[in-house]
Amino acid sequence: MHDDDEAANDITPVYFVDEHTEELIHAALNSMVAVADCQVDEASAVAMLVLADELALRFGIDRFEVLETVHTDDNGDEEIIYTPKSGSIIKDSPDDDATIQ
Repeated sequence: MHDDDEAANDITPVYFVDEHTEELIHAALNSMVAVADCQVDEASAVAMLVLADELALRFGIDRFEVLETVHTDDNGDEEIIYTPKSGSIIKDSPDDDATIQ
């Protein structure tokens, strides 16, 4: 077998699906991550996350990690806030740089 043939076989295909199907895949991936968090065995959790990452890769879905912050207000009520480790997932728009007068 030629090296070019081996390289062609190593390329991971990316599948494009309609918006509704992509939403279903997102829901399935989120469920997989939640179930991975419930695993008693760390190896099982990691295996499930690797599987979720591969599935996301195949469908061109971006992956990002979040930080969980628990905020307690003056009444003692807790609120959990999730923020991306890499910063905001919302891209800055040109209007954000404009000065408000």
